Amino acid sequence: MHKRIVIAVSVLLFVLFAVVAVVITDLHDRFFPEQLGVQSKVSLDFSDAGMSDEEAFRQLGSISDRLGLGLMKVAPDLGGDRSGQVFVKVGTQGSFPEKIRRFGHQPDAEIRDSKALAHSFANGDYLVTGKTTRLDEFKDWLTAHRVHQRWSGETFSMILQFLVIQSDFGITLLAAVALMVSLVLYWLAVKARGRALRMLAGVSTWRIQYEDLVGFLEAMAIAAVSLDIFAVTYVGQAHGWVFVPYYSKVLLASEAIVILATMGFAFALSVASWPSPTMLAKREPAVKSLHKSSVVLKVVTFTLVLATVAPAFTAYTQSKQAAEEQAMWNALADQVVLSFPTRAGVTSGEEVESNFQQLMPGVGDMVRAAEARNAVALSNTYPPNFLSMNKIDITPYRYLTIINRKWLDLMLDGNRDGETQGNRPVPGLVPLSLDQIPEDAKQFIKLYLLHSSRNQKNQSEVLNKIKFYRYSGTEKFPFVKMGGELVFPKANEALILLVPGVYEVFDDSYLTSIASSRELLFTGLEATQRLLAERGLQGRILVKYMAEEGILRAQVATYFAWLRAGSLVALIVALTIAASIGAFITAVLKAKRDFPLRLDGKSWWMILRERVMEEWFAGAAVTLLVMLLQGAQGIAFVAATGAMVLLLLPLVHFVAARWVFTKVSLRRL
Repeated sequence: MHKRIVIAVSVLLFVLFAVVAVVITDLHDRFFPEQLGVQSKVSLDFSDAGMSDEEAFRQLGSISDRLGLGLMKVAPDLGGDRSGQVFVKVGTQGSFPEKIRRFGHQPDAEIRDSKALAHSFANGDYLVTGKTTRLDEFKDWLTAHRVHQRWSGETFSMILQFLVIQSDFGITLLAAVALMVSLVLYWLAVKARGRALRMLAGVSTWRIQYEDLVGFLEAMAIAAVSLDIFAVTYVGQAHGWVFVPYYSKVLLASEAIVILATMGFAFALSVASWPSPTMLAKREPAVKSLHKSSVVLKVVTFTLVLATVAPAFTAYTQSKQAAEEQAMWNALADQVVLSFPTRAGVTSGEEVESNFQQLMPGVGDMVRAAEARNAVALSNTYPPNFLSMNKIDITPYRYLTIINRKWLDLMLDGNRDGETQGNRPVPGLVPLSLDQIPEDAKQFIKLYLLHSSRNQKNQSEVLNKIKFYRYSGTEKFPFVKMGGELVFPKANEALILLVPGVYEVFDDSYLTSIASSRELLFTGLEATQRLLAERGLQGRILVKYMAEEGILRAQVATYFAWLRAGSLVALIVALTIAASIGAFITAVLKAKRDFPLRLDGKSWWMILRERVMEEWFAGAAVTLLVMLLQGAQGIAFVAATGAMVLLLLPLVHFVAARWVFTKVSLRRL
């Protein structure tokens, strides 16, 4: 029966590993598409190469064919839900299907020929799908042509890095080891009496240790093999057999790490509970030698549960937010931002500023042209930390944000096709009169316009054209802050300034500044590239998709929330086992005291009070220590979890003591 319990708990544990392997396989396929047989990946930057994009693609295609690299450029798919990718052949050689299957919920990806690169930048990510034997020649060619390169390889060490170094996966492994060590303790506790009797019968101590450890290893191996067969079959049927080799590697690697760690602890615990003639001569309980180990394990798992509960809840909250955030990022899938790479040889601040000055007229004119076809969205947000640092009090608001009508259309009107909704009222947007604006906000806006207004002579006229709002709707209404991140203020937290026109209000310097901080968005990759090319800015300013990183980050956040929740469940199971075993051992060691007291009519609380109080004090100390180390964030969850666990301790001791009392009564212990 005990072996079946170990197998059942191990299966549950390895289910968690199967989920971890799915997450890692999904992440891996996003960066190294499995069906393309990607050997390596490189990010290339041609800013210093001094060649046009067309020339860069021509030379890349030529060297790819000559060296048999099978280079493919990664590009976003603007069709469908805009979350997929397409892969474009740089050269002409190599045979590929029209579409490849992606892992998980990713849409199938198209393979396109080199004609699809006609309106693309040479900068970006490339996949090596062919031979890698002459990869060094390609690297030398890139170096000789001053092309910046950043390589990432497809190696087994990346799997180990994901499993051990990445905190979410590392916590999962730690929880798994804690659970398995608890199982080892359980295994040795139920075997203790048999070990003592076998030693009394003259069986070698080493043989006893060997057979007990092998028995535990067999139970884990049966569970692992059973789960692996099921998981691999499921992945092959549901996602495709092409993903099975990588999935299997991840699953086996994670299982091997935990099994090796568990057997190491099992050996240590087994040695610590080494059966000896002295113990038998003193008629000591067989489980006495496990008492200290059970206390240590209980403290460790209790600490891990407390340390994990707050991050798990935070991850769950972030996951819910990520789902809402992803919908907003999807709305921005066709929006691009400008990137300003540093030119070769430019190192001093004066040179950087000089280059910036040269770009400003072109950027301003580009904004004018784009705005004429409703292709520019402005969202320039000042968060609470910026306002407080500059001693600007806009209470009752926390954010001050400057937007245009295009941003409203993208975020609130449900309009994703680029057509303006004119001045139609937006639900939840409450107009504010100038008298309702905090005085500090008025001063900040006047100063703001003084430094950024296109028409310095008519600032008061511009101010009169700006409309003020607060948002009280129930839907999410995010804004972009410096760096291109979305922030989601709560209702009535943001003071919103709606400007009549971006080019009309702001000068070229301001427009270039907010464009560089990703707070000015343009609609359409190709259209924006044309605007740059018409003004001779191609190569000096790069165009990047706004939402690619955000969509991926939102999807990954959901995965990590599941991992944190799974890890917390594994730790709670481990704590339950450790606490139960600890209570059982204590009850056995105290049986000579508990049994007559109970026969004398003493209550269970009076009998158990001393041991429960000791554990309450120790548990409270550990809880306080974790609360101090984690700080204010999540302190309520740590306190609540600690209190709940400590309140359940008397019940665990009561069950263990009552069970031992019954066994002693029946002379079966």
